[in-house]
Amino acid sequence: MKPFIACLAAAAALSSAPAPAVETTLVKSGEIAVTDADFRAYMERVPPEMRNEAMADGERNNKVVDLLFTNRILAEEARKAGLDKDPVMARRIRQHMEAFLALQYVNHLERSAPIPATPEARAKELYLTRLAKYTEPDRVELQHILVGLTGRTKEMARARAAEVRARALAGEDFLALARETTDDLGFKRDGGRLGAVSAMEIDHRIAAAAFKLKDGEISPPVETPHGYHLVKRTGFKPSSTRKFEEVKDAIIEEEQARLRSEVSLKLLDAWRRGPDTKWNSQGIAALQTQVPREELERKQRQELERRAAEALKSSSPSSAAPIAPPGKN
Repeated sequence: MKPFIACLAAAAALSSAPAPAVETTLVKSGEIAVTDADFRAYMERVPPEMRNEAMADGERNNKVVDLLFTNRILAEEARKAGLDKDPVMARRIRQHMEAFLALQYVNHLERSAPIPATPEARAKELYLTRLAKYTEPDRVELQHILVGLTGRTKEMARARAAEVRARALAGEDFLALARETTDDLGFKRDGGRLGAVSAMEIDHRIAAAAFKLKDGEISPPVETPHGYHLVKRTGFKPSSTRKFEEVKDAIIEEEQARLRSEVSLKLLDAWRRGPDTKWNSQGIAALQTQVPREELERKQRQELERRAAEALKSSSPSSAAPIAPPGKN
């Protein structure tokens, strides 16, 4: 009798167990398939609070499914070609998996670590020591015209900028003049309005002129590598510091995140310095390649020049090199 009852109990347990979720196939080619479970696993990389919004974009969903299918079918072809059997490739695959699992474990540690609450008094201390972080700089509202150098000498561009400024001072609408004369490629985006900008957000030469103006005044032509700029000040927003009550929750959240991060950092440091960890300094030093000093210096100079060129380009209000449209002199 008892075995019979046991069988009944087992059957009841099996019948009450939830059935495995049925996956919906989204795309299939032979044995290669991508399901909705694959899609949802991929979307785990999106923060939970943003995931629904991301999945509301049908075009993006199509691209994700296509990416998953492309990766899966190409990976299968790579396995057929034996690429995963190559010793170096096998190590790289393992490294990718280790990096992913390491990140997941760090996230697990930080989520599960018991973190003490951050009292409001501590948040206030942090606020007072970081006032600059919560302080907005002075800002000027500007309208902008650029007379570029493409097809012009410096003298021609300076004269053209002076002519445009004279027309503005005589009463012509500044934005209408911008529409007619500017070479700033950003005009299509902003219509000649730079908005409220701080001194750190625009070229320092333009900032020096703009912050000396009063509302309604127009600067003399300001020279930069992109040409000559005219700016009209239309408003001013003085520096202001956000109140503690406005940023308190963000400060507490930031401090909690820092404390959670410390958990994994301390654990890693303990592993690095632990008695069972042996570092082969000579072996690591032997990995260093020998490159002639002159070659290193040449490459360093090239990198510095590249960065300087990028910084110069980004300092232009439009962030793009000016091109004079046809018909402008």
